[in-house]
Amino acid sequence: MWRLRCPRCGWESEEGRYYPFCPRCGSALRLEGRLESPGRSVLGEGSTPLVSRGGVLFKLEYLSPSGSFKDRGTAVSLWLAKRLGYTTAVEDSSGNTALSVAAYGAALGIKVRLHMPATAAPGKVGIARALGAEVVAAGSRADAAARARAEAGNSFYVAHLTSPVFIEGMKAVGRELCGLRGYDILVPASSGTLLIGVWEGLRECGGDARLIAVQAAEAASLKGRVRVLAEVGGPRSSLADALVVKSPPRINEMIDAVRSAGGGVVVVGDEALKPAIKEVLRMGFIVEPSSAAVWAAYKTLKELGDVGDAVLILTGSGLKYRLWELA
Repeated sequence: MWRLRCPRCGWESEEGRYYPFCPRCGSALRLEGRLESPGRSVLGEGSTPLVSRGGVLFKLEYLSPSGSFKDRGTAVSLWLAKRLGYTTAVEDSSGNTALSVAAYGAALGIKVRLHMPATAAPGKVGIARALGAEVVAAGSRADAAARARAEAGNSFYVAHLTSPVFIEGMKAVGRELCGLRGYDILVPASSGTLLIGVWEGLRECGGDARLIAVQAAEAASLKGRVRVLAEVGGPRSSLADALVVKSPPRINEMIDAVRSAGGGVVVVGDEALKPAIKEVLRMGFIVEPSSAAVWAAYKTLKELGDVGDAVLILTGSGLKYRLWELA
């Protein structure tokens, strides 16, 4: 059986009782014990391809059912919601998580309400609605989060920023990379769920890798907290619209993951991201701009002689974007 615990104030839940965040102090929670897995995929998530281009390995998470790595966490979250008897779910998201929750809600028969900020890409908003989700426009990312939190309890709040259930799904990425011992793994990092999940998955299976977080210049939460391996592309990062969380609730866990794995952070701005998008597309990878940040980071580290055998995780599909305007 499992329970939830708050590492900040020490609050603990009853066994098997779900909370999206600590009801005492509002912090992100940790899961203790073992959460039973769904046993099989819901829409075919997981086991994404690992392909080589020029001696570099790319993990194609953008080929997930809804077009992003978020499907791994959503599948576990909404499976649990179904098991606990919820018929409705709520989430706040600027895009990829919203699409994922909408898709899995449709598959599992759970009615979804999404609070999306004004900055959300129109294509993502449209697809979420087409999947049957109710989309509520919010002014800012913070506004969207506040509105979703207010509905927690009546609906299952997925809460990908604070719920440990979401991270349970992300651990599978680390387990799938476990055999690549001694590699550098470059991970786009914003809220940190993938970064933390990869590290915990590797640790649980006895993996050995250096973890390198790649962040957008305007949301570089790890800068000044872990070793900065490189900064490239200037101070602007408007193209990286999926890497926008400036104050992630799990920042301490992100720091622990990077330090424990002997890694650091690479900060990427638009001037490096623009050519990286074109180059990644020419390799045949139809990814969103934020995913191309790992390629910009890898090239910079290669020039500095600070990267070895590497895996670059491509997190989101570019089919939701007008990529021809960037390429």
